[in-house]
Amino acid sequence: MHAQTGSIQGVIKDASNGEELIGAIIRVQDTGMGAPSDAFGIFRIDNVQEGIYTLEVNSLSYTPKTITNIIVTAGKTTTLDIKLEQNTAQLSEVTITAKGNRETEQILLLDQKKAVLATQAIGAQELSRKGVSDAEGAVAKISGVSKRDGVKNVFVRGLGDRYNTTTLNGFAIPSEDPEFKNISLDFFTSDMIQSVDVNKVFSASMNGDVGGALININSKELVDDNAFQIGISTGINSQVPGSNFYLPEGMSKFGYATASGNTKKGQESLTDYSFKNSLEPAQKNPLLNGGISFSGGKKFLDKHRFYVMGSMDNKYHYQEGVSRLITATNPETPFRDFNYQQSLRSASHMLAGNLEFNLNNSQLRYNSLYLHTATAAAYDFYGKETELFQKADEHNSEGHTRRLQVNDNTAFINQLIWDGGLSDRMTYNVGAAVNHVIGQEPDRRVFMLPSIGNGMVELGVGEGRNQRFNSKLTETAILPKANLQYALSADPEELSYIEVGYNGKVSSKDFTAPNYNFIWDETQSALPTFRLDDIRLDSYFNQESLAKGNFQLEHFNDTYHVEWINHGAYVDLVHQVGNQLTLNAGVRADDVYMKIDYNVNRGANQGSNVMDKFFLSPSFNAKYELDDKNHIRTGISRTYTLPQDKEISPFIYQGIFGKESGNPNLKPSTNYNFDLKWDYYPSMDEQLSVNAFYKHILNPIARVDQGNSAGLATYDNVSDHAVAAGVEVEVRKSLLNIAEKHRVNAGLNASYIHTKIDKLPIFFTGTSSTLEGAAPYILNADLTYNLLTDKNVSVTSALVLNYVSDKVHTIGTRGYNNLIEESITTLDFVTSMGLNEHLKLNLKAKNLLNPAYKLTREGAGSDTNAQSITIGSYKRGVQFDFGVTYQF
Repeated sequence: MHAQTGSIQGVIKDASNGEELIGAIIRVQDTGMGAPSDAFGIFRIDNVQEGIYTLEVNSLSYTPKTITNIIVTAGKTTTLDIKLEQNTAQLSEVTITAKGNRETEQILLLDQKKAVLATQAIGAQELSRKGVSDAEGAVAKISGVSKRDGVKNVFVRGLGDRYNTTTLNGFAIPSEDPEFKNISLDFFTSDMIQSVDVNKVFSASMNGDVGGALININSKELVDDNAFQIGISTGINSQVPGSNFYLPEGMSKFGYATASGNTKKGQESLTDYSFKNSLEPAQKNPLLNGGISFSGGKKFLDKHRFYVMGSMDNKYHYQEGVSRLITATNPETPFRDFNYQQSLRSASHMLAGNLEFNLNNSQLRYNSLYLHTATAAAYDFYGKETELFQKADEHNSEGHTRRLQVNDNTAFINQLIWDGGLSDRMTYNVGAAVNHVIGQEPDRRVFMLPSIGNGMVELGVGEGRNQRFNSKLTETAILPKANLQYALSADPEELSYIEVGYNGKVSSKDFTAPNYNFIWDETQSALPTFRLDDIRLDSYFNQESLAKGNFQLEHFNDTYHVEWINHGAYVDLVHQVGNQLTLNAGVRADDVYMKIDYNVNRGANQGSNVMDKFFLSPSFNAKYELDDKNHIRTGISRTYTLPQDKEISPFIYQGIFGKESGNPNLKPSTNYNFDLKWDYYPSMDEQLSVNAFYKHILNPIARVDQGNSAGLATYDNVSDHAVAAGVEVEVRKSLLNIAEKHRVNAGLNASYIHTKIDKLPIFFTGTSSTLEGAAPYILNADLTYNLLTDKNVSVTSALVLNYVSDKVHTIGTRGYNNLIEESITTLDFVTSMGLNEHLKLNLKAKNLLNPAYKLTREGAGSDTNAQSITIGSYKRGVQFDFGVTYQF
């Protein structure tokens, strides 16, 4: 507060039952000053000049109240307790449209407290406090959730991508990557996130194709009458300065993939060398990371709203590591033993907007979102590879592999939602979304050069040694939905209703992967040789050399097309029994049709695969309130998990560290889910929760090794059943509060997850295993300090810890033991300083411990007591970021 000003604070309550009112509008008459009440009915208005004032208090469905003779004294706070009377009649003079701000931790905690189902959410406020930059990082802060580095998306209660479902504002989103069911969560930056809901307990109204969690991202919207904010940021990774940093051609300075592949078609493409990008990476002096963002909106015509937001980022990353492959019979001597360097640039762009029209008895919302991400990476591998570098046997089978890769992904999302009331007891919600996703790898260049000694290498000869690979996935999906809800009681305080609804999905997906092999003709010209530090491939692979016949181009194109039609209908009943017990029962029916037409692996695999299934998914949930602070919830449901189209297509994908192939014989999984949760809310910002869960999965799907020297993995129904069970504990605690100025808060969530697959088939190395990606122990902890001064200066600083224990990366077969991803502990420091009500500074130091990420073969060795063999290892470096935001 300033020298001649004071403050007005208080709490707004319902006069009949004492319940705190969210979103009440409190205005100081004739001053233009005011504030809304928060999740606990609390409001505060600062910098009020000394004097006597009149307050106007309005809340939807309550009679407006005017309070006179409010005395404000300099340097002091006037505290009020205001009670409003309910008004069931239509207000003719005053219409108030108030929104609870679902970005705040208090509102989300209140939502969780009121919900019938056990839910969890993390909002924009908490994301900022913990330095989280995207939805993937947000979800990883929830109990029972872990992230596997280098693999998109998350594992929930030990269940990976195929067992989870991602939605935006309630609509499903296609994936941009053929490897995954869900769109990459790091697509969604914190600039556009209002909150992320993680639903690990299911009801009939939810998507039935889920076993771990339904993850719903809520996009930001205007809460106040107007807002506008801009921000800029910069940063650097500790491993970038001083590195030998190279990047491939193929990405523009603005972060978009450029034209690349052979532009000719048919036979002409084999005689005309029309590739645009160089085969040689260019050395770069990487700039600092940089980003810019803006957001703003306004209320118009008294009750309608619009909101727009945009951002762009550019980042650089460098890492060094090892990559190995071993045999089951001689694991102590890897047949692949590479050291590698990776230089990477990533860019992202986001533009979004929403319109909200508040009509007489309904609301119409339109959301539009454009997302784009791209990466350009150069990999240099050197070391032993007995399969690829056989010609270099006299030089320990050593050689060099160059891999240049650009990935470019785009999503266009449009949603229209209309909800309202048909009568006092009947409401509706209808909507549709049209999504278009493009995922491209426009020009991967891979060349393998065996060693010939004395620091020299020569061009490799053989299948797949030298190639350019392109891939493009496009998917367009139309998603209609509608529901009708009828209140079973005329009492608005009684939560009893029946809801019927429909969700549909009609999508078409096309994948194409043209590949060009470069075959050198030694009868025309001697194999090119190079110094290891000066490999100039463009001098040998060009139009002139192709015309002379020094090399030939071999072309083949892998394709598949997917048609997906899903119709789902449900009935959901919620009934409140007395004041303490609420029951929810429902059933969902899904008719799923998926057809894949494929022509892959040079035509060796051609055909179709059709899945036509009907699923019935019942659910039952209950909530019992022992008192206002103690709630018990339980949930039982049956859901299903479909294999993804990529998983049932025999297409072989060559990744950076190995190959994967689909399995046309995969069957869907059936999931039986049970949850029991106790929540204790000692105060408005504190919580203690304990959640026990059990899952029984029929026909579980997992990624498994083929057990061959090519390092090929596939997918299989690895057993007739698997189980996942565990306990999750979450604590939010206020440790210190001095005069509302100095606050220290702590948060902790910990999970123990037991997973097991029994009776594995005979070709598996063991008879049982844990589930792929399932970490038994997960811990998240944070300690936050808040300072709020009388001069609008604020400081928030947080230490954020994450621990994930060892977990199975890939289940071993045919003599190969399980591939294990070793435990990781990360520590971040995040601080922000508000210099005044407009200007804010942000500083992040992430991954301070900089641990090594390791993959090992457990118990590998001819001696059963031998230590594990490290298959892969690298560090990610410490990331430093600094940002400035200005709120107008």
